[in-house]
Amino acid sequence: MNSLRIDANFTEDTVGFALESFLSVMSFPTLRFSIEPFSRGREHWLGADARLLGQVIGFRPFYMQFKRPTAYPDYSSAKVVKERKKLRLPIDPRTLFFQLRAKQPQHPHFQHNVLYRLRRRLRTRNLGDAAYVCPLFLDRSAYRFHMQMAGLRRWPFFWRHYPWDVEDVLIQHGTRNIRFDQIPVLAEHISIPPHDEVADANHSYSFTEHGADLCFHSPEALPEGSSTLAAFLASIAAGFPNADSKILIERANEELRLLIAPEPEGELLPGALSLVQDDDAIASWMGLGDALSRTYGIEQFALINWSD
Repeated sequence: MNSLRIDANFTEDTVGFALESFLSVMSFPTLRFSIEPFSRGREHWLGADARLLGQVIGFRPFYMQFKRPTAYPDYSSAKVVKERKKLRLPIDPRTLFFQLRAKQPQHPHFQHNVLYRLRRRLRTRNLGDAAYVCPLFLDRSAYRFHMQMAGLRRWPFFWRHYPWDVEDVLIQHGTRNIRFDQIPVLAEHISIPPHDEVADANHSYSFTEHGADLCFHSPEALPEGSSTLAAFLASIAAGFPNADSKILIERANEELRLLIAPEPEGELLPGALSLVQDDDAIASWMGLGDALSRTYGIEQFALINWSD
């Protein structure tokens, strides 16, 4: 039955590079907010970076674990397809899925559980979110084409003060509403928040080619458990950059300590509290992002509010 399995011909790193580049394109110096990758080790911390990031008023962090899809056609006898049939979930013409990442011997936790705990802690204090993000494409050339067209569509308009799309305003300053739904390529990625902790990595999330009818393979149907990447980003940006919906620089180290504080199940990261630098809160958060990326492949981003 492995001959019926269709693996995407690109890697998780490809997804990460593509989305990081695309989201960075949405950053403009004349705006008071932008989306930025938010991780860097001390060896890559430059004076110019420190001066630029000294203009940050506040930020809202969020985390993405990039996945690549695999598929089985509806006539496959694979376990993923059988379990969806039993739950009366759509399988036509094929089912897309990805598996959880195995725990490495040197890691104290499963990557899935780290993502879940990050999300729980952030949402408890209304400070951000965390999710898996997976494209709905299996072919690298099709994926590249859609990403390139999405970027090129707005390229002639980058001279404007605001990143307007051809027909619809992307940024509405009156309501502080960031219209991610006006970027079609973001609808071609499914966003799945980790819904519970696991005791092993022998699980998968499956969904249709349209990113609907989510199933967690224990199995368990999760009809409300997924959204588009556009909806995920919109929920993070809701209310930003109001003071009560972001981490202010003067409280950034304290918020970091709360996020990474040890719990009964152990530290989020080994020696996590040593990342906090009293004299440089941004460097502290960058250090967390670097550690999460190197240890678990979880990428830290931030919606940043800049000074005028």
